[in-house]
This record gives sequence, structure tokens and C-alpha cells, in this order.
Amino acid sequence: MSRILITGMSAPQMSASANKRSLAFAGLLETALAEAGHQVNMLAPDITWTKENLDYYDAVLVGLSPLTSLSANYAYGALHIIHALKDSSKLHLFIDAPNPSQIKASLVAIHSWPQNLTKEFYRNRKGYRKAIEISSNLLAVVDLLLHKKWPTTLYPLLPWDKEHWIHNHLPSGAADSLVGVNLDSFVLRKNSAGATDRTARWVADSPDSPWTKKKLSTLNYPAMPMKWHKGWNDTQVEEQIAQSFGALITPHKDNTWWTYRYIQAMNTGTPVASSWRHTSHIGHSWGFLASAIEGMSPQERYDLSRTQTDAYLNHIPNKEEAIVNLQSAIGIREGVPHAV
Repeated sequence: MSRILITGMSAPQMSASANKRSLAFAGLLETALAEAGHQVNMLAPDITWTKENLDYYDAVLVGLSPLTSLSANYAYGALHIIHALKDSSKLHLFIDAPNPSQIKASLVAIHSWPQNLTKEFYRNRKGYRKAIEISSNLLAVVDLLLHKKWPTTLYPLLPWDKEHWIHNHLPSGAADSLVGVNLDSFVLRKNSAGATDRTARWVADSPDSPWTKKKLSTLNYPAMPMKWHKGWNDTQVEEQIAQSFGALITPHKDNTWWTYRYIQAMNTGTPVASSWRHTSHIGHSWGFLASAIEGMSPQERYDLSRTQTDAYLNHIPNKEEAIVNLQSAIGIREGVPHAV
């Protein structure tokens, strides 16, 4: 058993309670590692921690967000931890946002105008006053991430993804450190039940996106949002998906990005329409256009979802393989997922 710290710059990267409400990549990392028998702590990064405080852990995973993002409320603590462990093999990073190019853009912005890292606008961030005192250390991390080789950096890999695409959106020092992992076998149910009698509507993860609006212009039925508001949790989202006959999951620019909504759709027997040019790489069932799904009978749509689930499972590692891959990536002793 290893002791592992998961932390990061935003709440989804370091909060167990936030992940219980809405599962993010960090929560999936915690689920997999805990099920394999490791002691996993998800904690907010503390800018007062010393290297000695971090010596308790065998591996430290720090989530990166765009430094200029309003959601990066814990950026100072995360930068401090990276600085404290910059020469340690236990330090690993992870990326969970669908637009990794924004991380690079924010690093460039802060490198160009260093005073902006601790400008008054960010005074409500955790550790703001201490960050002013140790700003040279934090800026050294910005320089490291922009110009030097990164520690091993995890990101969620969809089964149809080409691993190299993310390299082009991050600083050059990240290229040889990126490791895509798929842990969906820990949350995807193979034989889940789903009703065939559903409301004649779509459900969309991003109903206001240009992609969704363009897609809906070719369809006969409307789309409801998967989340009515930010306060909705995953249980409420899953109920919303289960009541609809299909799920529209928005690609991000020219690529797709992992989201728990794929899993929730499959777990409820709801067929998915996304960027078929990408998703169809794992099988014909993932290549249907939304208009074709709309024209199916309820039973045909349910059968399509089951076929999509089978194809998805056939292209991702099982629990044992996934945890071996993850443990190898972050250099910890092997654990074994609990039998189910």
C-alpha cells in the first residue's frame, strides 16, 4: 500500500466532496487508487507546507489549471507544492480541462507580466498574502512549466483518442511526459438497465455550444440541458439523461475530451451522438449521426446504447490493467482492485 496525495489548483482537482457531487478526473484517480488498496488523500494545497510535510506521501499528484482562470482558487498552494518537490520523483501532474491550450496561454501571460501572478484581482485566492512573499518561487515554477521538462503528467484518455494530439497544445517540455490513462472500467457498468419508454427529447451537456445548436438545427426534437444549474449533482444529471432518448456530447474544437457524461449515458442505456469522426474509430455503433438515432424506434435506440457500451468496454483496459498502468506511471507499489 502506498500513501498518495491528490491536490490541485481548482476544487474538482482536490476536493473529495466536490467529486461526490460531480465526478471529475481527480475523483476517478482517487476511486481507482483507493479500490486498489492505497491510502489516498484529496486535500487543498497549503502554501505553508514544507517538503518535510510532503515526505509522508509516496506520490503527490498536482492538478494544473490555467493560472488566470477564475476557478484556479488554489493555484498558489499548488505552485508551492510543485516548487517544493521539483527535484523529487514523487511529484506528478495531471490535466483535467478540455482546453489544455489555455494552460500554456496563461503561463505565457504570467511569464510576460510576472506582477500579474499576485495582482490585487486575485486577493481572494487561498494563500494570497504568502504568495506575495514567495512570488519568486512561484514564478520559478511558471518558468519550469513553460521552458523545462515536466514531471510525468496524466490526462484522461478516451478509447478513440490519438495520444499525441494534446502535445501540440502544451509547452514543449510536456511532450515526453504526458501519459494518457483510461480508468472508466471503475465506473462503467456493463449490464446496466435502462427504460425504452422515454420522453421524445435529447439531452445535451452543453446546450448553448455552437456544435449543439448546429446539430439541433438538423433534428426534429429539442434538447434539455443535462444540468439545469451548477448545483445539480451527478445523480440528478443521470436521472435527466435516463429520461431522454439520446445524449448530445459536445466535442471541443477539433477533438473530444473525457467527461463522465459519456459513462452516465452508457450506464442508463442512452445512445450517444458526438463527433462521429473521432468516436467511430472504436466501431460502427459510435458512428451514427444524431439524425439517424432520432429516426430509430425506442428498442433500436436502447440496443444501440448497449452495443456502444460493449464497443467502449472492448477498447479500454479492465480494472486490473488500468491500475497497473496507473501505478506504473506514477511509480508506486502495486495494489490490486477489489473484486466485484
